[in-house]
Amino acid sequence: MCPSADRPTLVLLHGFLGSAEDWQPVLPALQRHFHCLALDLPGHGDNRTPLTRGPGFDEVCQQLEARLPRGRFHLLGYSLGGRIALHLAQRNPGHLLSLTLESAHPGLTSQQERQARRQADARWQRLLQHHSLAEFLRQWYRQPVFADLTDQARQRMIDARLGNDPDALGALYHNTGLGWQQDQRAMLAELTVPTHYLCGRADTKFLTLGQELKRQGLVDGLHHFDCGHNVHRACPGPFADTLIQTLIS
Repeated sequence: MCPSADRPTLVLLHGFLGSAEDWQPVLPALQRHFHCLALDLPGHGDNRTPLTRGPGFDEVCQQLEARLPRGRFHLLGYSLGGRIALHLAQRNPGHLLSLTLESAHPGLTSQQERQARRQADARWQRLLQHHSLAEFLRQWYRQPVFADLTDQARQRMIDARLGNDPDALGALYHNTGLGWQQDQRAMLAELTVPTHYLCGRADTKFLTLGQELKRQGLVDGLHHFDCGHNVHRACPGPFADTLIQTLIS
């Protein structure tokens, strides 16, 4: 399916532990309006290209930039994918038609916060290195942001992620931890394309972040749904409808 004048490209970036396949619930609706390019993050899905440079977003962005379309495109990122999308937007502002963040953090505002987050992330990395992937996943999906998952849905998520390579996961997690992320609020303020933030009302942490970004004038639209952290999985119909309406209008 090739981009055309009446069907712009929409690039989709999934979250940590996921793959491009995670967008399947919303792709049928979106593909009627966009040429959808769902990319696998390094170490996820079919992307087995290793990360070798250590902390920072540059290497991840360079990998993904090699697969981006040459023209302008809409950019959508979920959770970690949204944080990577912020760095791609910073590096390629002239290529964007819009930026949409789903349950994504714009960055911590102080070095003290970033250092504390690096210490917390190091504990997750040790768990990933020294325990089974199944145990890591069980603890990961017990975090408060996934509190809306039923036991059955949580187990389905765990089962779907068991094929991942723990070393590759650890490399991406280390490189793109929130403690290494730049505060992207200033970049958002400078973007000249439409920006939108989507989140679940039950995900109070990211709802509050979205409300702050909207109040500060850093996003044009705030859209919240009757679900938790992963909106496109829990509310695929309303998610797709909202995205189409905001990007096509």
